[in-house]
Amino acid sequence: MATDDEPSKLPLLIRQANAVWRDTFVVDSPPPHFLETSLKRLERLPCFLAHSHTPWKEQPDELRVLERVSRNVARSGYDSLLRFQFADFRLTNLRPVLARLRRPPDEFEEQDVLTAAQEADRRRTWVTVTPVLLLHRAGVGIAEYYVTFHTPSGPGHTPEEVIELVRMGFQPQVLSLPAEWASALPADLEQTHIRQVIPVLNGVHVTVAGVRDLSQHVFADRLEHDSPEPAKGKRRLKQKPPAESQRPTGSTTVILNETNPMPPEHLPPFVEEYSAPLRGIGAMDVYYHERASWLVERELHDNLSSDQEAGVFLLGNSELILYNQAVWPILENIRQRRLADTEAMASLYLSAHTIVLMEWVYLQEALLRAYIRRLDLLVAAPVPERRAMIATLQNALADLIQYQENITPYATRIEFLERARRYHKLDDLVERFERKQNLLLTYATEYHDFREARAAEFLNWIAGLLAAAELTNIIITLAGITPQNQPTLYVAINIVSIVLVFAVLWFLLRRIRR
Repeated sequence: MATDDEPSKLPLLIRQANAVWRDTFVVDSPPPHFLETSLKRLERLPCFLAHSHTPWKEQPDELRVLERVSRNVARSGYDSLLRFQFADFRLTNLRPVLARLRRPPDEFEEQDVLTAAQEADRRRTWVTVTPVLLLHRAGVGIAEYYVTFHTPSGPGHTPEEVIELVRMGFQPQVLSLPAEWASALPADLEQTHIRQVIPVLNGVHVTVAGVRDLSQHVFADRLEHDSPEPAKGKRRLKQKPPAESQRPTGSTTVILNETNPMPPEHLPPFVEEYSAPLRGIGAMDVYYHERASWLVERELHDNLSSDQEAGVFLLGNSELILYNQAVWPILENIRQRRLADTEAMASLYLSAHTIVLMEWVYLQEALLRAYIRRLDLLVAAPVPERRAMIATLQNALADLIQYQENITPYATRIEFLERARRYHKLDDLVERFERKQNLLLTYATEYHDFREARAAEFLNWIAGLLAAAELTNIIITLAGITPQNQPTLYVAINIVSIVLVFAVLWFLLRRIRR
């Protein structure tokens, strides 16, 4: 290890890295019993594999590991969640083709897409993506895409290459979709950002799209509309894609499983020595060389990990998990305890403890934004519905109380969540939600008090009419006036009585309003 006076001569290389691309969306009008309804809708997707209620032995490896960790680490909130796994697909970097063709992806011709796919076959640059969908009962979902980058031979990837690989999850790429995924895409591509889906061999289709498009036009659209095939003679209605306001969070977790050189058990000197490339990889910053030293130091000085084998750093809407040499015996112990069958699943099991906690941080942010939006819609309604307001506030309290009481029984995990929430400024969102809640309650109270006052005033006028009629009846009885012998005087007495009573009511109301 280099000293302070001697700069490091060894460049940092990455031999194995994992990434989790997340795309959070909100279902604006979730149906009653959202999780049960979603289960029925998503099971009909051709790319569906399994869900949380699938027997443990029948679950795919990734889903089984994530479910096991989620149930143990965040057991208090586990019943509010439902997790799905879907068929794998592949993607490859589109940038080499873009540099050669010099036109944006939405202007690609069919031959351009096929050429890019053939080039990926020749260079073996396809990356396998495992999609996992996490749903919360409040109508919030996180589509997660798990990928692995490794070099079976050679020294490893440079930081620039890893940054380029990780950034693939946020830009349109060439996707190789199996038949299950291709048939799950919307029939009307005009309403999507996917321009064309081209069949190749063995039912595989290639297209240019981003993983975000799959979240939006397969998961979110199905949960919002559940658009089955139309009956004969009926046209399929064009579905409006989810608005940007329904997509509050896009985030990434970058996991460095093996680096060259490998960090020692005492992590801080290594982090200080390679702080710039580590921050660049975690923040996916291609210009990490140009960043000021104070920024790098600020973002890498706080290690949230309570375990000696790992460092966890929060970098904006991304997280960096860095493992050191102490991880190897831990991974072997995980396999011996049969918590995971392979080295890849053991690595996922270890990092899933942080991934699950970060899921809850992003879920809380999405829940707060979703309920703030729903309160705004209730207030903006021409006639506020008191029943809907009370139901919304009741659901919000039921869904958010988990965070007040903590979703995990472990003290170190509670501390991690508190620090992560402070970093993402969720306390500000909570205050904003509480202000909205108080305003809504005040607005609803004043509105209904106003309606009750108007109703009371209407009843007063009716009572005035009845009092005028009774006064008229008393006068004509005492004077012996009947409608038959003196009709004009009878009508005049009625009118005068009504005017007199209403004048008295008007005078009293005016005095009260003063």
